Amino acid sequence: MKNRFLLLPMVLLITGSCSSQKEASNKDVMKAYELRMQGNVDQALALLDSILTKDSTNAMAWYERSRVERYMLTGGGNVTMEEILESVDKATFYDSTNVIYTYEKAMDLFLSSYMAMQRDPDKVKEKIALTCLQYEAVLKLKPDYPEAMLYLVEIYGMLPSDMGGDSLKAITYAARLKEMNSYFGAKATLDLAPEETDQVAFWKKYQGLHGETPDVLKEIGIACLYQDDPENAKHYFSKAIGMDSSEQILLLDLARYYMMGVMQNMELADSLLPISATYINQYLVNDPLPIIPLRAYATGMLVKTAMFTGHKDEAEVLMEQAKSLDPYFSRAFGIPPLSLFEPPDSVSHYFSSFFRPF
Repeated sequence: MKNRFLLLPMVLLITGSCSSQKEASNKDVMKAYELRMQGNVDQALALLDSILTKDSTNAMAWYERSRVERYMLTGGGNVTMEEILESVDKATFYDSTNVIYTYEKAMDLFLSSYMAMQRDPDKVKEKIALTCLQYEAVLKLKPDYPEAMLYLVEIYGMLPSDMGGDSLKAITYAARLKEMNSYFGAKATLDLAPEETDQVAFWKKYQGLHGETPDVLKEIGIACLYQDDPENAKHYFSKAIGMDSSEQILLLDLARYYMMGVMQNMELADSLLPISATYINQYLVNDPLPIIPLRAYATGMLVKTAMFTGHKDEAEVLMEQAKSLDPYFSRAFGIPPLSLFEPPDSVSHYFSSFFRPF
């Protein structure tokens, strides 16, 4: 009995020491995240590797490493989808009840499935099945996670059965979502509605029932873009931004809309790309300024507008500006997932359709 009492302080000391070490390591993970937000991606990755060398079981470090790798993937870094999945797998292995990591793994699996649709169609159905299982794992940890459920509605409802679609499952999840959250329930309803549905009318009706919010104004604006009505889209986006300054990112959707017009008809470059550049520049002078990764991405968009309007020298200067901000800025056409820029201890409520441009 005496020996047992003598051992107790030692056990408490060891436990407390391990806890403090983990806390210190997680502070270092936050430092790595901050480095990435400052455009210092290589330094962030080096710091994470040093953390994992000391403690290979640090789930937060593996999670943040997977996000660094995913960010690098869109910015021309020497990273593969397999490496991203390996890192996020380790995050969920070492902390299997953490919904933050579980949701990120689902997002990464969905990206892997989407890439397979372009490159390896024979593997799509298998990858989609794994993706759905992962979103279901998210819902087991957090049953009231509307974004995760909406991804399941999109996957099951928008894909054909030979790629993993299942209309009955889509309807079931959409019904659950409508009971859980009226806004996401409305998005699910629209996902399963006939293609000819008037989306502007749909969201205006929803607005009449539930009131005017930034989310609803954004949806009306996006619906206007799908109807090739950018002026009204601008009107609703401006109202959304007036209510919530974080919606400034919608200016880049307007810019991308005009870019898409040029992709469809290069003869429109001289008339449409200056409009696109105006919205990008408007975004870049926001107060507060956009975070560095998005500032670099938007500057990269200006590179494209300059290049395709014949201003090669200007494009080269802009490219150097973008690289000086963040060498790994996203070269993708789509806006980088905003979830990549949330702190590593934050539950993400980011949702962006893989099947729609806006």
